[in-house]
Amino acid sequence: MNDDTQRVNDERLRAILLEAKPAAPPLPPRFQQSVWRRIEKEEAAPIPPPSLYALLVRWADRLFLPRFALASLTLLLLAGGLTGFVSSADAVKQRAQERYLSSVAPNILR
Repeated sequence: MNDDTQRVNDERLRAILLEAKPAAPPLPPRFQQSVWRRIEKEEAAPIPPPSLYALLVRWADRLFLPRFALASLTLLLLAGGLTGFVSSADAVKQRAQERYLSSVAPNILR
Protein backbone atom coordinates (compact mmCIF):
# COMPACT_ATOMS: atom_id res chain seq x y z
CA MET A 1 0.00 0.00 0.00
CA ASN A 2 1.52 3.30 -0.99
CA ASP A 3 1.54 6.48 1.06
CA ASP A 4 -1.05 8.37 -1.05
CA THR A 5 -3.64 5.63 -0.71
CA GLN A 6 -3.11 5.52 3.02
CA ARG A 7 -3.58 9.31 3.29
CA VAL A 8 -6.86 9.12 1.36
CA ASN A 9 -8.06 6.31 3.60
CA ASP A 10 -7.04 8.32 6.70
CA GLU A 11 -8.96 11.36 5.49
CA ARG A 12 -12.03 9.26 4.70
CA LEU A 13 -11.82 7.60 8.14
CA ARG A 14 -11.43 10.98 9.83
CA ALA A 15 -14.54 12.29 8.03
CA ILE A 16 -16.55 9.22 9.04
CA LEU A 17 -15.45 9.54 12.66
CA LEU A 18 -16.36 13.24 12.78
CA GLU A 19 -19.84 12.47 11.42
CA ALA A 20 -20.33 9.64 13.90
CA LYS A 21 -19.32 11.78 16.89
CA PRO A 22 -22.35 12.18 19.15
CA ALA A 23 -23.47 15.71 19.85
CA ALA A 24 -22.54 16.92 23.30
CA PRO A 25 -25.53 17.65 25.50
CA PRO A 26 -26.06 21.34 26.21
CA LEU A 27 -24.79 22.63 29.53
CA PRO A 28 -27.36 23.48 32.19
CA PRO A 29 -28.28 27.14 32.59
CA ARG A 30 -25.81 29.23 34.63
CA PHE A 31 -23.33 26.35 34.63
CA GLN A 32 -20.26 28.57 34.44
CA GLN A 33 -21.51 30.86 37.22
CA SER A 34 -22.14 27.92 39.54
CA VAL A 35 -18.68 26.51 38.83
CA TRP A 36 -17.01 29.82 39.68
CA ARG A 37 -19.16 30.15 42.79
CA ARG A 38 -17.98 26.72 44.01
CA ILE A 39 -14.36 27.61 43.28
CA GLU A 40 -14.62 30.87 45.24
CA LYS A 41 -16.33 29.04 48.11
CA GLU A 42 -13.49 26.49 48.32
CA GLU A 43 -10.81 29.19 48.15
CA ALA A 44 -12.49 31.19 50.91
CA ALA A 45 -12.76 28.23 53.30
CA PRO A 46 -10.09 28.35 56.03
CA ILE A 47 -7.55 25.54 55.93
CA PRO A 48 -7.34 23.86 59.34
CA PRO A 49 -3.86 22.96 60.61
CA PRO A 50 -3.13 19.27 60.15
CA SER A 51 -3.49 17.05 63.17
CA LEU A 52 -0.70 14.88 64.49
CA TYR A 53 -2.48 11.80 63.15
CA ALA A 54 -2.74 13.36 59.66
CA LEU A 55 0.96 14.22 59.73
CA LEU A 56 1.86 10.65 60.73
CA VAL A 57 -0.35 9.19 58.01
CA ARG A 58 1.17 11.49 55.40
CA TRP A 59 4.69 10.59 56.59
CA ALA A 60 3.87 6.87 56.47
CA ASP A 61 2.42 7.23 52.97
CA ARG A 62 5.59 8.91 51.79
CA LEU A 63 7.69 6.09 53.22
CA PHE A 64 6.14 3.74 50.67
CA LEU A 65 7.20 5.87 47.73
CA PRO A 66 10.30 4.30 46.18
CA ARG A 67 12.64 7.26 46.66
CA PHE A 68 11.63 7.81 50.29
CA ALA A 69 11.52 4.09 51.05
CA LEU A 70 15.09 3.68 49.88
CA ALA A 71 16.22 6.70 51.92
CA SER A 72 14.39 5.45 55.02
CA LEU A 73 15.79 1.95 54.65
CA THR A 74 19.29 3.37 54.26
CA LEU A 75 18.85 5.57 57.32
CA LEU A 76 17.55 2.66 59.42
CA LEU A 77 20.41 0.41 58.29
CA LEU A 78 22.97 3.07 59.15
CA ALA A 79 21.36 3.68 62.55
CA GLY A 80 21.30 -0.06 63.30
CA GLY A 81 24.89 -0.48 62.19
CA LEU A 82 26.05 2.45 64.28
CA THR A 83 24.17 1.17 67.31
CA GLY A 84 25.68 -2.30 66.88
CA PHE A 85 29.15 -0.86 66.45
CA VAL A 86 28.89 1.29 69.58
CA SER A 87 27.51 -1.53 71.72
CA SER A 88 30.09 -4.02 70.45
CA ALA A 89 32.89 -1.51 71.02
CA ASP A 90 31.82 -1.20 74.66
CA ALA A 91 31.73 -4.99 75.04
CA VAL A 92 35.16 -5.37 73.42
CA LYS A 93 36.57 -2.67 75.67
CA GLN A 94 35.15 -4.33 78.76
CA ARG A 95 36.54 -7.75 77.74
CA ALA A 96 39.95 -6.22 77.08
CA GLN A 97 39.93 -4.61 80.53
CA GLU A 98 38.97 -7.94 82.14
CA ARG A 99 41.75 -9.77 80.29
CA TYR A 100 44.29 -7.11 81.28
CA LEU A 101 43.17 -7.24 84.89
CA SER A 102 43.32 -11.05 84.94
CA SER A 103 46.83 -10.97 83.46
CA VAL A 104 48.05 -8.40 85.99
CA ALA A 105 46.26 -9.75 89.06
CA PRO A 106 44.82 -13.22 88.32
CA ASN A 107 43.39 -13.78 91.80
CA ILE A 108 41.18 -10.67 91.92
CA LEU A 109 38.47 -11.78 89.46
CA ARG A 110 37.97 -15.25 90.97
